[in-house]
Amino acid sequence: MKAALISATKNSIKPIEQAFEKYAPEIEYVHLLDSDLLNMMERDGLLTKEMIDRFIDLCRLAVKSKVDVIQLTCSAFNDAVDVLRPVFQVPIFRSDQAMLDKALKYKKVGLISTVKETPIALSNYLKRQNPDIEILSKVDDGAIHLLSKGKLAEHDSRVLTMINEITDQVDVIVLSQYSMEHIASQINLELPILTAAKETVLHLKSLL
Repeated sequence: MKAALISATKNSIKPIEQAFEKYAPEIEYVHLLDSDLLNMMERDGLLTKEMIDRFIDLCRLAVKSKVDVIQLTCSAFNDAVDVLRPVFQVPIFRSDQAMLDKALKYKKVGLISTVKETPIALSNYLKRQNPDIEILSKVDDGAIHLLSKGKLAEHDSRVLTMINEITDQVDVIVLSQYSMEHIASQINLELPILTAAKETVLHLKSLL
């Protein structure tokens, strides 16, 4: 299998590479990165035609690379998949699809995000699948940019603070973005912790 990984921030690249190395080293992949997409989302606050057009361009590049699947890696843009799938014959997956399908097994879901647009896309998916699911969302908007500034400890501390604020109110914690993947190992809770990169790679491996 050959997968195209479409990213809107370089912070998604290392987590998904580590997940492939650990869980499915046999899968070949190529990266396609448009780092201006996150800036556009933060500026406009919603998915625009301009952003969709750029995703279409990226998917066309992926098809030219003769990939078997196209995998998004940035949660804030997952609603673009509904527009992209009818355009391309190659299967296209949301960054969070495998993770959220597991989250649907729980009644009360805690979403942790560092981009304010992310929980909108995730909540839309969960509610479409199960209108009765209860979602508690915590967002520290902009904290993701601490990573590119080398402030890993501050980023992780702020994410852990959000988690601690809702642990007694939910049945599962969902780390909404690939950029938070590494924090799962720092969490010492009885609650299940779901991360997107791991579940994505396990899902792709199941397709082999």
